[in-house]
Amino acid sequence: MRIHFSDKKPLIAVAGHAGSGHCHSHNLYLQEDSGGLATALTLFQEATGLSLTIGEVACETGINGSITVRTVSGGVGVCSPRRGVTMQEARLAKSLEGRDAIRTQSLAMEAFGRFYGQGVHEAPVALQTAIANAAVDSFIKNYPGKFAHGIENIAHCCGKMAGAVLEYDGIPFALLATVNATPDGTGPVEDLEGNAIGGSKKKVMERLGMTELPTIVVEGKVYTPAYSDNATEPYFLFRADRQDDNPFVAEAMLRAGKNIGYAAVFRDDVMQRAPGALEKTTKALGDAIIAAGNELKEARFSQDKVAILARLARLVSEDGAGISFMSDRLHEIIGGTGIMPGMGAVMSYVVPKSYRDAYIFPFLTEDDMTRYAGMVKETLRELLPVLPEAAAHLKKYAYKGDLDALLKF
Repeated sequence: MRIHFSDKKPLIAVAGHAGSGHCHSHNLYLQEDSGGLATALTLFQEATGLSLTIGEVACETGINGSITVRTVSGGVGVCSPRRGVTMQEARLAKSLEGRDAIRTQSLAMEAFGRFYGQGVHEAPVALQTAIANAAVDSFIKNYPGKFAHGIENIAHCCGKMAGAVLEYDGIPFALLATVNATPDGTGPVEDLEGNAIGGSKKKVMERLGMTELPTIVVEGKVYTPAYSDNATEPYFLFRADRQDDNPFVAEAMLRAGKNIGYAAVFRDDVMQRAPGALEKTTKALGDAIIAAGNELKEARFSQDKVAILARLARLVSEDGAGISFMSDRLHEIIGGTGIMPGMGAVMSYVVPKSYRDAYIFPFLTEDDMTRYAGMVKETLRELLPVLPEAAAHLKKYAYKGDLDALLKF
């Protein structure tokens, strides 16, 4: 049974994003953060049959250089790394011609080996941004009457977004793909991730009729000690606070996983919104950077300077991603995965410590995408019978404010 376009009013929403360059967080968190976008692109491709093959990666080298990706379907994405493009980087980026644009972070990692956000390694982040925007743009260009679309309109962002109303097994649902990215490869800013109803994304979501629907939020493939170190195999992790999120969506995910036969866990104790949490973490990181800076001021031997700078580099390239991805006040409302209060639950794919030790970075495979797409489809089926309960919970705990007041335009 295939997904297809629908003219019906959607009953359920599905949202997936990619944070271009969001490979790390604090507390040793590692992730392939394009899993949500990849899932949305996979489902769009099933509905349309559209090719997302990368036809060309055109790089303008030099300090004012840029990376332009074009799919064979006419989609275009452009990003200009802050410190330019070397001819060697251009050659690495061009190696992705002929590949499918769905798994954007993993593709950029295949070209460059590894990469970091926060302005540490802009060229691969810019490449991921160009691929992701080109993939989304492919559907906008080829199905202009079917897709609602926009571009992030918050400060220093350039990600494209597109959504359509689809149908699976008689269930109409709104599916939205979002790219969170900066135009110079220094990001991402993920204030419009998940199903955040703000900025230009709000208008797209309103057109799709998904601002008041129980929502399946799809996230990436992750390693984190809290979820991974006691695991012996990869598993789907579903997270939702029983008040701040929507437990009926999470429980439908859990039933779906069991139906398919995937290892799956539901955690209802990790998503409660905590006022001041991100601000506190930001200040703690700032203090750590200041402490290292003060040590550096007093260092006189080369070995000591190298060690201190290496510690600073790790703080910025890894821990920095755990505080820079979202604005503090917004985080208190939508949490770290961008879920509007009462509306949904988040789906992630967790890898065990043995995977981290072997591969260092999580990366998406085609088999992973089959699993993700299957999980979304089966969750639609399992959520349908409990929609009245999910909708009642949503109505009770819905956010009454305006997210735009918490965004920087």
